[in-house]
Amino acid sequence: MDFDWIKSMGFDKLGLYYNIKMDGLEGECFDYSVYLDGEITEEKYKEIYKAVDEFFEPYYEKDIYTGYLDISAYDEKILIYLDLGNVNPQYENVSINGILQALNNVSGIKSVVINEGAGFDIPDEYI
Repeated sequence: MDFDWIKSMGFDKLGLYYNIKMDGLEGECFDYSVYLDGEITEEKYKEIYKAVDEFFEPYYEKDIYTGYLDISAYDEKILIYLDLGNVNPQYENVSINGILQALNNVSGIKSVVINEGAGFDIPDEYI
């Protein structure tokens, strides 16, 4: 039986227009591999960066730490790295889901894979 990370994390309730997959957990860090319908351009990179930044701006203004973020572009994807170290637990889901919600405001996203390649089998007794 495969563990349903999407349902477990509540991503299925976000109403996202693009496909989403989560391969597993890597502690307090999340890697979002963003795949586009077309080529990665500087304009699309900037649009994604702006969408994520604007989502978190109200938290920054209130001096609420939502984690360390880094956004970088590669040939085939845009990678968003989130490290939740030292984030108040009440804001962890805001950060995790906030990136997905921000991406939902950007057209042309085909899919997002969280923690790509981090999959492992969970024994049935834990499911």
